[in-house]
Amino acid sequence: MILFCNLAFLLGCYFSGASKKWTLYYDTILYIALCNLLYNFICRDFQLWIYNADLLLNHVNTELVNSFVLLPSLVVTYLHFLPSSSSIRRKTIYYCAWVFGLSALELIWYLTGYISYEHGWNLFYSILFDFVMFFTLELHHKNVKKALVLSAATILSLIILFTGFPPTPAPFSNRLSVTAMPLLR
Repeated sequence: MILFCNLAFLLGCYFSGASKKWTLYYDTILYIALCNLLYNFICRDFQLWIYNADLLLNHVNTELVNSFVLLPSLVVTYLHFLPSSSSIRRKTIYYCAWVFGLSALELIWYLTGYISYEHGWNLFYSILFDFVMFFTLELHHKNVKKALVLSAATILSLIILFTGFPPTPAPFSNRLSVTAMPLLR
């Protein structure tokens, strides 16, 4: 199902014509992919959500596919069709529709067992996160510095809320995977 959703986002981006202007949004594509990959690296021992394995993908593969297919397609399509700032009402409806759509997709994944939540995270937090994410995507496209400040504040807030402050990482020896251990002996 997750591969199907990635393919649907990619095809939607392509057939809508938004992909023709992908270079306009390249910086924001890199930004969202990097944010997702950094989250998975920094929080590898403390995931707030986990994609459950299916026939082809496990959590790590799903996050990689999302980082390089779903999220870039989402950025290009969202920013390409974003209404001009002259119509705040249209822009607000557009923004809320994207938050609702992505939240509905995540609800389907949750109800079908493709995603599970850990450490107090739930769909409500995902919806709040989606509001911040879509706002930050537009902000990043217009003003990178402000988007980075907002991103840092969001990350710090999430760390404080879900892990306490300061976070206490697992000892390095606990981070080594079972498969890497024979290489170190």
